[in-house]
Amino acid sequence: MSKEYILRYTDLAAIIQMAKARSWSTMRIVRAMSSGLTYADALKLARKAAPLLDITVSEFMRLRKNE
Repeated sequence: MSKEYILRYTDLAAIIQMAKARSWSTMRIVRAMSSGLTYADALKLARKAAPLLDITVSEFMRLRKNE
């Protein structure tokens, strides 16, 4: 089981704190948390996680794409 997979089933604040402690970029955190989610599910996650990452919901949604 990959670390990214495990992240989806942990408290969001704990995920973000752990990832930042490991020097993960915001983009990597967003992609790890939202990979495999539908747009609607990713948007629900963004509304909860974006404030914890100090980014906007739209920025979260932009970062989850491969742009």
